[in-house]
Amino acid sequence: MVRAMALFGRKRQSQPEGDQVDSAGLDVPPTAEPEPIGVAEYRAALLADIEPQQPIGLGVLDAFGRRLCENIVADLDLPTFTSAAVDGYAVHAAEVASASSGAPVRLPVLDVLDSPVYRGAPLLPNSAVRVAAGAPLPEGADAVVPTEATDGGDVEVEVRASVAEGQYVRRAGSDIANGTLLLAEGHVLDAGAVGLLAEVGHDKVLVRQPPRVVVLTVGSTLVPPGLPLASRAHRYDATTMLISAAAKADGARVFPSGTFDDDAATLTRALGDLLILADLVVIVGGLEGAVPQVLADLGEVHIHRVAINPGARQAFGRIGEDRTPVVVIPSGAASAFVAYHAFVRPVLRTMQGEADASRVTRWLPARLALHGHDDATELIPAIVSERGVEPAGVPGSELAYDVARADALIVLPPGTHLVPAHSDVEVWVLTPPAA
Repeated sequence: MVRAMALFGRKRQSQPEGDQVDSAGLDVPPTAEPEPIGVAEYRAALLADIEPQQPIGLGVLDAFGRRLCENIVADLDLPTFTSAAVDGYAVHAAEVASASSGAPVRLPVLDVLDSPVYRGAPLLPNSAVRVAAGAPLPEGADAVVPTEATDGGDVEVEVRASVAEGQYVRRAGSDIANGTLLLAEGHVLDAGAVGLLAEVGHDKVLVRQPPRVVVLTVGSTLVPPGLPLASRAHRYDATTMLISAAAKADGARVFPSGTFDDDAATLTRALGDLLILADLVVIVGGLEGAVPQVLADLGEVHIHRVAINPGARQAFGRIGEDRTPVVVIPSGAASAFVAYHAFVRPVLRTMQGEADASRVTRWLPARLALHGHDDATELIPAIVSERGVEPAGVPGSELAYDVARADALIVLPPGTHLVPAHSDVEVWVLTPPAA
């Protein structure tokens, strides 16, 4: 059943006899127009029905680029033993405290340690052990005298400089101590993180699989790029690739499926074939045509008028045996672009275990005067520069050319009639600088 409702996740129900369904498939009287809901309200209702991807265990190299589902805590010390930081002699620091070039301290050399495998016997009082850099300190030794501060003796050494306790010693755990939090849950594994995991002995980790996203566009006059336009009524489909690229940039595995005629049988067949690939389906367009009934027949759909411009009509549903989530956004490059960043990107972040609060919001001076709406949030594709922010294209344009230059969205709340030039406006930054 097709429903216009503010809460998602309800079971599909049979339509009671006598229900009136309008031409758009809504179970409301033909004369009734549901009140629009706010952008934040719609997003919250949508996200309440989305769950993060299930964690899986993968080898650390296979997990590259994926998001951790666990905290990684060191369960060993690095270095694993206390060692000499320089070539020299392991000593008790207190026994050479008075040593100087004019009054050296002479100590017998009891042993030579030049391998990390052999630690030797405990250091006796008033004695020394010759050590190589990286070799373990004998038990009891608390400092190393560098070779250049001695005469380099093999049987007996003349110490010509004092050292403090801990000097020239590399303590166990001084780099990484047992119990140190190394990588927090949610961290995306890059090359350095993979190396770190290996360094502390992890061969597998729990990660979240990137969501598989199927993107398709509905429109009988759309032609896939690369084919000839059959008539002046036809135009090339830009939105499938636009939304697919945006989803890919947000970490999804994307399956762009092209354009489909606004025909119930065609769409039903296509969705049935594509669901096997999908953790999420994004449909661009079709809300004024066959899409609502197709989704209702395959599961459930919830259609809303959202107080947003451009693209007030939005929808969400679940279809198929696995109740795969489907998000339907308006057609047109600008409308689809705005809806993606307002609603689809938060869904993808939630599926990847990332809080939507990670959106970067700034307040910047508007380079031009801006006009909003009485009853809708205006989201304007925009360009950020050192001098502020300005619209990326002509108001009302649905050209991909305009959104191609946009790296932000200007946000004008409902009731914003005029923002004078040089006034500060809220801006969602779409391409924040790398951390």
